[in-house]
Amino acid sequence: MSGRPQKDFHEYLAEPSNAHVGHEDYLTAPAIAFLKYAIEAKCTVDLCIRKFPKQNSRKYTKDSADSLQHLVSAMLPSLMGHFETFQRYLFAGTFDRSVYLQDFDAEKFFKTLSKDVEVSFDPVRLAAHRHLGVTSVGLLLADSLSGWHNPKKVNSFFSAFPLQRQLFSSDHCAKLLVLWQLRHSIVHTGGTLTLPDAQKVPALSKLGDKKVVFEKNFIFEVARKLHPLVKEATEGIGTAFQSKIIPGIDVQVQRDIDEFFKVKSSIGAWLK
Repeated sequence: MSGRPQKDFHEYLAEPSNAHVGHEDYLTAPAIAFLKYAIEAKCTVDLCIRKFPKQNSRKYTKDSADSLQHLVSAMLPSLMGHFETFQRYLFAGTFDRSVYLQDFDAEKFFKTLSKDVEVSFDPVRLAAHRHLGVTSVGLLLADSLSGWHNPKKVNSFFSAFPLQRQLFSSDHCAKLLVLWQLRHSIVHTGGTLTLPDAQKVPALSKLGDKKVVFEKNFIFEVARKLHPLVKEATEGIGTAFQSKIIPGIDVQVQRDIDEFFKVKSSIGAWLK
């Protein structure tokens, strides 16, 4: 038996460093929170790429090459989990702030939303928030919706707002469908892109029964390419929202709205 102390799984939870992004960050500015995590993910893989042992200056040892492939594959579900959180909190915060929209009709909003998804509040989930006092109604609503892994369905959620603006373009939807399917294959089918799953996404249709293994720079490229996507989506919704705000709102409320739709990254060049 190992000399290491024996602990239950939950006892291995550690205190996070400042690099970790939390829900409070997504509540304040969803885009900034997600882009921060995306860069942290990229930097994590970059460090391993630089430090893993090599046979010479160019070629990794077999153990290093295998470990990098496992690490990069494992990073995608985490990155997409944060992307889902970005979507949910952007929707939730937009709903919470819809009280400041000139043309928001709650009855019409829910009628439109219900065309594409069943809106049902789980009383048990609702009860879980009872000790928090005032909480985000938008988060309760977002939590009741299914389909966050389908960008077209996410577009339909945002289309329920009187903003005349979709969250994702058709090009962005195509890119996200690939990432969501790859994530699904890692999480649910043991890292193999099954033939039926491959046929669901045009870009993957010829890759059925292929093991999902990536080149070492994959997470770098995902983080880089999601920057302009997140910027366009957030600022598009934000600009439409700002154009329909009730005149004469409180200065502090306006600051909160400005901050919520702000897009900023430590790698600003990736936003262009």
